[in-house]
Amino acid sequence: MRTKTRMVMFAIVFAAMLCPVLALGNNSAAVDTKAKLEALVDEYIACCEAKSALLSSRSENIRRSAMRSCKIASYCKHSKEELVEVMLRNKIEPKAYKVRYFLNGRFNDKYNDVPQAKELTSK
Repeated sequence: MRTKTRMVMFAIVFAAMLCPVLALGNNSAAVDTKAKLEALVDEYIACCEAKSALLSSRSENIRRSAMRSCKIASYCKHSKEELVEVMLRNKIEPKAYKVRYFLNGRFNDKYNDVPQAKELTSK
């Protein structure tokens, strides 16, 4: 019985000491999240810019995709700070696939660049 009581008391004291440390860590976690999001946006911009080498392709579809990638890279470069702030407000996790999904969605909303199903079937 005494051993259980001591274990419970130790757990309570440990939790009481750990809570303030966790509270201080939350502020640095927000700064760390912002840095990670900025790094992921930079990686995405670099990937989009790498596709610009395909602008001289013989395939029209590949050239169109490369042009779209150039537009996305330009958009992300010019509004990077705004995009990161919106991601922080929307609590987007700093994971590459989530950031890509968010950036593609924002670009499509702004420029309505996604072809509709009717347009695809009529070609």
